[in-house]
Amino acid sequence: MSVTQCVLLVGGMGTRLGDLTAQTPKPMLSVAGKPFLEHLLVKAARHGFTEVLLLAGFRADVLVDWLTQSQVGARLGLRIEVVVEAEPMGTGGALVQARDRLAPTFLLANGDTWFDFDWRALADHTDAPAVMALREIAVADRYETAVLEAGRVVRFRPRTGEASPGLINGGVYRISRAALPDLPGAWSLEADFLPRVALAGELGGQVFAGDFIDIGVPESLAAAQALLAR
Repeated sequence: MSVTQCVLLVGGMGTRLGDLTAQTPKPMLSVAGKPFLEHLLVKAARHGFTEVLLLAGFRADVLVDWLTQSQVGARLGLRIEVVVEAEPMGTGGALVQARDRLAPTFLLANGDTWFDFDWRALADHTDAPAVMALREIAVADRYETAVLEAGRVVRFRPRTGEASPGLINGGVYRISRAALPDLPGAWSLEADFLPRVALAGELGGQVFAGDFIDIGVPESLAAAQALLAR
């Protein structure tokens, strides 16, 4: 069965952006004339997703008001639902809190990252309980990198500070709901889930070559303005 649900993590506070996110959720910052979140929603619709689940937190009211006023869901043919965490739950805890709203298999993407590849190619991957999109970059000194063997991510290497190439986490995943641990409280998908499933041989990896940028620091936010204005 084709995956039709796209889940977006939009609950972070964006503290590295200073005053820009003092009262505005990071995914709601204007990028190339529209909220960054709208770019992601357009992409989800373009790749055949019909349901979007937004896992919100900080200033969720701003996001909900925009959804109502813009009617973006109706414009794009998307059924959009919002789950708001009462307190910061981390990327993993937010998923567990929304477990009853998750489809059996879903596409998950970070709400502050633009990785321009065909999300459908990842969503239709059926070889592992969890699959992550990877991006090869020439200088991976600032990033944790993944070791990929025969289509499986077998482990992660910590940041080295060395100016060498590597495969980095692209922030987009295909996940089976049954693969999620039922951990209470706040926890991290990246730190607590991905290394565990990699060790078990259950984490697939696909390398894509599209434009990749996050909007988490002022320099990359400025670069995203130019990239998404194309």
